[in-house]
Amino acid sequence: MSKDPLIESLMLKMRYNRVYTAVTFARLFGVSEQAVEAALATLIDEGKVRACSNARRDVGYCLAGAAPQPRSAALSEVTTVATPPLTRRIDGVLRGYDRELDAHRSLAMLVRR
Repeated sequence: MSKDPLIESLMLKMRYNRVYTAVTFARLFGVSEQAVEAALATLIDEGKVRACSNARRDVGYCLAGAAPQPRSAALSEVTTVATPPLTRRIDGVLRGYDRELDAHRSLAMLVRR
């Protein structure tokens, strides 16, 4: 990577899955748009940034490649189950649903009026 401070600043500010324009970076860093475009062209040549379009279909720039996935060794090795398996059986009549259904029905009728 070049030792240009503008290029280093661009790489520090850019995040994956975001599209940036040269105008945005020019305002952010207080430099000309041409200087930002030259720095972005250098990053494109190095393969770190690619040209893409934003929501308004303006020419934009985003980081090349997929976002790095943080890999946690502790989470990938855990294979135990927190609780023992439990089979629930429901026999008989369920109670208390008639009031709930009546409340929903009356609310729906109020909304209809």
